[in-house]
Amino acid sequence: MIGQQIIQLHEVDSTNNYAAKLLSEGKLAHGTVILAEHQTAGRGQRGRNWQSVGSKQFTGSYFLKTDFLSVDHLCYLNMGIALAVRGMIQSFTRKNVTIKWPNDIFIDNQKIAGILIETNWKNGRVEGAIIGIGINLSPVQSVVYATSLEEISGKSPDVLDVLDVLTENMNKFYQYVRQSDFDYLKSTYESFLWKKDEEIILEERQNPVPFTGIIRGVDLIGNLLVEKEGVITIYHNQELNFEANYASEKLKM
Repeated sequence: MIGQQIIQLHEVDSTNNYAAKLLSEGKLAHGTVILAEHQTAGRGQRGRNWQSVGSKQFTGSYFLKTDFLSVDHLCYLNMGIALAVRGMIQSFTRKNVTIKWPNDIFIDNQKIAGILIETNWKNGRVEGAIIGIGINLSPVQSVVYATSLEEISGKSPDVLDVLDVLTENMNKFYQYVRQSDFDYLKSTYESFLWKKDEEIILEERQNPVPFTGIIRGVDLIGNLLVEKEGVITIYHNQELNFEANYASEKLKM
């Protein structure tokens, strides 16, 4: 069961790093959650920093055993985790909560949460996954293109209340991954994709010339499908820049 063991820390460089150290020492059980009040060297996608500001952010890591999962099916773990975090945030608001591919959580055009999954593989299987989750609880003025649970709900959320709902969702979607219910995960994930079926401005990171494209979904290994001048193009993680579509203004409740 996910969430039966919780390790709470005042300050740590990164909850993912802390989890990795425990795992290397054989001291990390499946379902363990590590929470930190302050994270001084948190990491996000493309090596970006995610530094927590006390109670303004939820910063934590889950460790999940995934030895039943092949490397080819790793994307479904990502889908399940993204859906779990999205569902938790949706419980705080009537606004439409979406997943910006591959695993950022957005409300309208503003980011509210990010996910970093680090895995260890053995003989073509994904032995385990350390899942770092950062959620903006209260406004963080230094972060552009962002909103928070407080702003969308009008209430100051408690970290442990957030943890309870998040863990409930993690257990739910982990079971879909474990049961290989990949069709359900893929269709549900696609139904919540940010900007799906809308014309948006994109840039390829290797060729930063803006173009108009339409997100149509993902393929069977989690790559993004973008319609570009009537042709579907497949993009891997980190190959596209979406920032022209972000919004820096704060949302109204």
